[in-house]
Amino acid sequence: MLLVVAAACGTDAGGPTVEALAVLSGDHQGLVAAAPAGAPLEVRLTGQNGAPGAGVEVDWSVVAGTGHLSGITTTDTGGVSEAFFAADTVAGNVVVRARAATGDSALFHLRVVGGPAVGLAVHSGNAQLGCTGDTLPSALVAQVVDRYRNGTPGTWVHWGIGAGDGALLVDSVRSDSGGLAATRFAIGDSVIESVVATAAGLAGSPATFAIRVQRCFRVLGGGNNVPERYTSDLWLAKGYAYTGTWGFRSAQGNVVNIWQLAPNGSPALVSRLTVASNIGTVSDLQVSPDSSLLVVTGESGPGSGLYLYSLADPANPTLLGQYLVNNNTGGLHTGTLAVIGGQLYDFTARDPSGPSLLIFRIQPDSATKIVQVDSIEMPANYGIHDTYVRDGMLFVNNWNSGLWIYDIGGAGRGGSVSSPVFISSIVTGAAADGSTPAGQVHNSWWFHNGATGDKKYVFVGQEGPDVIGAQSNGDIHVVDISDIDHPTEVAYYHMGSHEGTHNFWVDEQRQILYAAYYNGGVVALDVSGALSGDLAGREIARIAPGGAGDTYVWGVMLYGGSLYAADMLSGLWQLKVP
Repeated sequence: MLLVVAAACGTDAGGPTVEALAVLSGDHQGLVAAAPAGAPLEVRLTGQNGAPGAGVEVDWSVVAGTGHLSGITTTDTGGVSEAFFAADTVAGNVVVRARAATGDSALFHLRVVGGPAVGLAVHSGNAQLGCTGDTLPSALVAQVVDRYRNGTPGTWVHWGIGAGDGALLVDSVRSDSGGLAATRFAIGDSVIESVVATAAGLAGSPATFAIRVQRCFRVLGGGNNVPERYTSDLWLAKGYAYTGTWGFRSAQGNVVNIWQLAPNGSPALVSRLTVASNIGTVSDLQVSPDSSLLVVTGESGPGSGLYLYSLADPANPTLLGQYLVNNNTGGLHTGTLAVIGGQLYDFTARDPSGPSLLIFRIQPDSATKIVQVDSIEMPANYGIHDTYVRDGMLFVNNWNSGLWIYDIGGAGRGGSVSSPVFISSIVTGAAADGSTPAGQVHNSWWFHNGATGDKKYVFVGQEGPDVIGAQSNGDIHVVDISDIDHPTEVAYYHMGSHEGTHNFWVDEQRQILYAAYYNGGVVALDVSGALSGDLAGREIARIAPGGAGDTYVWGVMLYGGSLYAADMLSGLWQLKVP
């Protein structure tokens, strides 16, 4: 667009009354850096009657950018003055002003571009930080340059993967007027990733862009979906999720919420199962390994006990049987299902007072669906919280009495489901900040390392004092059971003050532990290799799915490639794993 700036009218003593100085030719030229001058820049001075303003001095100057001017500085008989502009070595926009002695002026807008391409360089976007699976926030930009490092247009730049398994959104692009060629990059799953830009025959090609990769959680779906009740435990099977409810919020925690998972895994509430009107909490639930049965523990009320449901219709479980306990000696807090010798059993924890381990045989095809096969009294040092069963061994999380290990048929000590044999125990240490004393053992997981086959570590969760929605305490302790008769604590993880662990889940193939940390959200820990000392340096990522003030995660479970988190305050979440 032609831009003319004219001053107020003036009078030349030797000529007509001057009206304006106007650009005649040469505006908006494209010039090459350090090349000879281009076409002349010409202005014409005219009077009010249209007659040329001859013999008037014109001052030519570069008012923006850099370069050199030469030419005629006095208007000729046609009122024309001209100058020649030669660019120096710097590309960019240039503004040249012609100003007549009368005070009138005109501006020329020129563009200096780079000369022949000789090199390729990283321009911007290098060393960006991004999460696996995400697209980098800024483009990767390479620049084609001339001998003076000016950007040069019109050169094809080709993009490729240097390292890792990420993806390019554009793989070839021609450099623009500033010599820039850009692409976007979606990070893969590799810890080390890079991108290269190449241009044939140019120095500096290929130019390498390093990507700083971090592994992150991300919310994929769900959340803020159970406002009337506190959410407790969770289990997923057959494309459905089942979540328990705890205590009283604005409604009693006596229901199981049932969620159907969309093809992308996002949960949608489809029904509610009222376990019993006379219980206060559905603390624990689990689906059988064949996905045919749902087993629920109820506590706090006359209806406390074990409830067995058919999942023939997974959205609408059907009650098959129940086993009620004497509420005067405590309800059933938790239960763990396990198939042993082809038979399904549930290892449950009876609440204090009168704490004990109750073992039930689950037989849905018999007249009596739930049969108690053993009861083991536990110390009244609070008693049991959770249990864990694997490979014929039973881990009883016996609170202040510590982690107790039993043979139930797999450790060669003569034990069986109906007659467990005690092997050993350990009281894990206090929380690192002293907020929780030794013991207070809440849950455990015997880790079978998917990479090495090692089975020597048991992860133990410590649950200290807590205030729902505000604070919690307790660490994760790592116990080495290589010598099963003498378990030894070898490592720990401490998130911080007033943040304590509850339930967790382990991805054994990837060797990552996912822990529910109440108000601390969810944390992912690298548990590969030998574990010792403080594991703070093994933290991969953490997330508070509900945000500050709306996060209090009870438990987590991997299913269908996503991590599902049951949050007491904000309900069921679907998370992308790091």
